[in-house]
Amino acid sequence: LKFWEDHRGWSLLRPRGELAIVEDVASGALMSIGIVDMLTARHTPLRVIPSEKLSAETLAGARMALDINPAALSPKQRELLKQVARAGGTLLTAPPGWSFPPQRKDQVTVDEKDVEKLDDIWRAVNSIVGRQNLGVRLFNVASLRSELVSAAGGNPTVLHLVNYSDYPVENVTVRLRDKFQKARLYVPGQPVQDLKIYENGEIDLDR
Repeated sequence: LKFWEDHRGWSLLRPRGELAIVEDVASGALMSIGIVDMLTARHTPLRVIPSEKLSAETLAGARMALDINPAALSPKQRELLKQVARAGGTLLTAPPGWSFPPQRKDQVTVDEKDVEKLDDIWRAVNSIVGRQNLGVRLFNVASLRSELVSAAGGNPTVLHLVNYSDYPVENVTVRLRDKFQKARLYVPGQPVQDLKIYENGEIDLDR
């Protein structure tokens, strides 16, 4: 708790991922959150945008956008998503007429009959995202969870790493997409450590 008190400003930072996923609120977000779960397990930095908060501001900096439920968006919002593609990015959207059944009050997971739909969406997303660097790529992080956040303009940028295993993780490689002048490692209860950034944007964490 003291660690977070000492770095309270980090709570104001927002996701920096260049992949934007529009949350399908009308269907209880079961499909979109299923995709988010699979992407975060792969440490793909992303931002989740509830459909009612979709705007030029929340899309700023996105190179990819995924809209699972386009019927829930207004014409103005759909036009905002198209601008991502016009700017050279990638827009993945569900085909016309595609819909996901409304969420039941007792429903907390995707029904078995809808798993195939989720698999189809995941295959399309996975083929587009591939091994692209959408902010940061991480290696040797099987037992970690990660989140890349930043302030407006990118300064500061913070990569949160949380180890959920019961053993230390060693030889982690962080490959940053943007160029940074310095990097520091913050660990609760330990002194701040300056890290070397190699020419290819990589940073090594020994332990």
